[in-house]
Amino acid sequence: MEALIGAALPAVRWLHLAALLSGLGIEAFRLLSQGPLATTPGGRQLLHRLSSCSRLSLILALAGGAVWFWLQGSAMLGRPLDNLASVAALAETRFGEVLLARAGLLVLAGLLLRGEGVARTGALLLMTIAALLQGLLGHGAATGFWTTAALGLHVLAAGLWLGALPPLLAVCWLLPAQAPLLARRFTPLGLACVAVLAATSVLQLQELVGTLPGLMGTAYGQLAIVKIALFGGLLLLAAANRFRFVPAAATSGSTRALTLSIATETGFGLAIVAVAAALANEPPAIHEQPTWPFALRPVPAFWDDAYLRDGLFRLLTPVAIALALFATALSLRELRWPALLAGAIALAFVQIPPWRPYVVAAVPTSFQHSPTGYAARSIATGRDLFQRDCASCHGADARGRGPVAVAQSVWPPDLSAPLIAGRPGGELFWSIRHGSGPMPPSAQLDDAAIWSLIDFIRLRAGARIFSPPEMRWSGAVRMPGFVARCADGTLVTPGSGAPLRVWIERDARGAGARVQVDAAAESCPVEDPEPLAAALAEVTASATAPALVLVDANGWLRRAFKAEDSAALDMVASEFAEIRRRPLDGASLHH
Repeated sequence: MEALIGAALPAVRWLHLAALLSGLGIEAFRLLSQGPLATTPGGRQLLHRLSSCSRLSLILALAGGAVWFWLQGSAMLGRPLDNLASVAALAETRFGEVLLARAGLLVLAGLLLRGEGVARTGALLLMTIAALLQGLLGHGAATGFWTTAALGLHVLAAGLWLGALPPLLAVCWLLPAQAPLLARRFTPLGLACVAVLAATSVLQLQELVGTLPGLMGTAYGQLAIVKIALFGGLLLLAAANRFRFVPAAATSGSTRALTLSIATETGFGLAIVAVAAALANEPPAIHEQPTWPFALRPVPAFWDDAYLRDGLFRLLTPVAIALALFATALSLRELRWPALLAGAIALAFVQIPPWRPYVVAAVPTSFQHSPTGYAARSIATGRDLFQRDCASCHGADARGRGPVAVAQSVWPPDLSAPLIAGRPGGELFWSIRHGSGPMPPSAQLDDAAIWSLIDFIRLRAGARIFSPPEMRWSGAVRMPGFVARCADGTLVTPGSGAPLRVWIERDARGAGARVQVDAAAESCPVEDPEPLAAALAEVTASATAPALVLVDANGWLRRAFKAEDSAALDMVASEFAEIRRRPLDGASLHH
């Protein structure tokens, strides 16, 4: 049953959306073209047929919505939606409320479509609101206001543009003499829709895909690439219509090429709606671990390298100038040839830099991140695994001098060294999972265990750069993750935007820890303090945890005090004020 619902949902969403967009586009086209078409018998007959088609579209949208309601409800409840109590329960969810509201709007629109004039305009307005509700039905329902609004506007623009293509195609077939005039009337609306679609697509990519690995390495991102490619094809066809086929039809009277182009454009539009329906079935890329599909990946932060930045500048500047000139040539007929010539000259100044410095070797997990949050409990698990499986070669301190390593021809790598510990976590994951050089694969470990091992390796790298005399670190070291619960129920975690004082205590019952947030009066007890105390002892290269550590607003360890009597109030206050004033770069937390 679950497999059947998973396969049917995209098809039903496609039917519902395609029918809704078709009805919206047909009514928008009727409003734009009613004046010219009403002047001829053939035009009036076409308007009558379009009216029937818009009503049929609403019926299909309602039917598709009903099936979608049932399938989605069955998937959410884990059983068929077969009684009124289940229907009522689903109707109280956000999905149920919005879909039922859309159904009500479409029923009212269908009733208004039986009239003319103001009634039909009211129907178009109701269908517009129904389309805007899409932002509350898909992934946008779990995002912020602007993303939700962008998704609604995206669907509305798609309906006004793509939904108007079938009636424009009908004009080309049935009333070819009026096709150029109506195509020109449609152009301003089409351009506005393209602008809205482009802007909202960028916002959706930013919020739901996020990064290049998310685009290239997840099912959601790959479907988004297909959608972008189809949208690019639509833009090319629309440009061909605007600049070639419509003028040719007006001059020669033949609409054959224009008809074929609009028919292809309609097919592309249906394909885009199908991809959009499939996207709703996939989790957004920002919530997935990407699988990088290439053997190379871009150098991280290459824009900070002056040499690489200069090479890109020499490549992209002439290209950008040429593209602007070519766009001018397309837009302004009187400047066409001078702009084309100037664009060609600009391209002559392009300098293509060598590509190899911009990429490094990659593995499928290069862009995957640890799901553990670098928690102290995960570090403790990683420590136990490391001592059991890795210390014989790499040594208990991960520096590559274990007892078994003495007999090997090559010393194992120092895992606490910056070159190793500074590698992306996904690449360390791949090396541990599949082996590297003489190190065998770790087939017996699950993913969570490997990420815990990586957490421990990161901690050992932090211990490597700790200075016991100064009780501080010479570089960025992340604070092991923990949760503290305050008396009012507030949860405190490192890296949440406020500097922290963390006290570690030990008595006969074991370790305890409490946290004070910035200048707050109260301190909050840490849940599960034992692994946190052990991690802080490890990262300060000591047998016991320090009495006090200071953590900046972005979650970086900045200063430690070995014993409580060494933490003089004025010294702590001075250090804390500096930490508050100059936190380390928070972006490094995602390294």
